[in-house]
Amino acid sequence: MKVNLGRPVKVNNFLSTLNITLIANRNLKKMEARAGEAIKNISTASSNKAAIDAYEKEME
Repeated sequence: MKVNLGRPVKVNNFLSTLNITLIANRNLKKMEARAGEAIKNISTASSNKAAIDAYEKEME
């Protein structure tokens, strides 16, 4: 599951409210793809650790 601010228009509206330079839609998509991969890797590692911990606890 990805957590995001919504469409690129919403992101740029949020950035303009903070007086930050806007980001091109193409660059937003690239950042979203990288973030999605990072979230997937972290969640997989977390799930694996939880499974190992549960197995070890069950074997005690």
